[in-house]
Amino acid sequence: VEYDYFKYHPMPEITKWMVQIAKDHPDLVTIVEYGQTYEKRTISLLKIGLNTGERKKAIWMDCGIHAREWIAPAFCQYFVRQILQTYKTDAKMEEMMKNMDFYVTPVLNIDGYIYSWKNSTTRLWRKNRSPGPSDFDCYGTDLNRNFDATWGTIGVSFNCSSEIYCGSKPLSEPEAQAVTYFVGSRKEDFLCFLTIHSYGQLLLVPYGHPNFTAPNYNELMEVGLAAADAIRGIHGMNYTVGTSPDVLC
Repeated sequence: VEYDYFKYHPMPEITKWMVQIAKDHPDLVTIVEYGQTYEKRTISLLKIGLNTGERKKAIWMDCGIHAREWIAPAFCQYFVRQILQTYKTDAKMEEMMKNMDFYVTPVLNIDGYIYSWKNSTTRLWRKNRSPGPSDFDCYGTDLNRNFDATWGTIGVSFNCSSEIYCGSKPLSEPEAQAVTYFVGSRKEDFLCFLTIHSYGQLLLVPYGHPNFTAPNYNELMEVGLAAADAIRGIHGMNYTVGTSPDVLC
């Protein structure tokens, strides 16, 4: 049965799909395991690109950091299919596969994603599934707010029952640690870091803190606006480009 890219899939189906994609494209795709969730599930990504024997530049993409945003993992799967389909027929895509590797994590917050499939009461679960401080009956950290980047300063809560609870300290969560160590150990290779959400038609660029401006802000805006133009040209959809303080406040 052909995989349906236009419906949401539970985690076991996504895992099976990853194995099948690697089997179908052995010249291009390998599965890389790079961490474990709080509930000891393996976090894996698809490394996509031609093995040229050279050290290559890379693009990172993670989906499903927020469990309830099911369209994000669905997008990641569709993106993988599209690049693998077009690579044989599109010279630009073929060139990219030669010169770059794509590292795609279809579901980063696996525990939370599985929990959001459990029943209708858990469908809108957002965080991971680690327990809060021992004297509180609460679960989950917002992984998106757990990274060691001006941690705990803005747009977060220290109440572990909150949707935006940032954890007990920076990188307290194994999922955030896994991304940090994987990307950090290869940071000179990565040209681009994309994390996919389902909040709205937005292309958000660094930084998320209003007091800091990325040193390459102008370049980021130029790339973002060009991407928005391309989306508008093909799909007629309007995407807003900017930092989250500029766009969301």
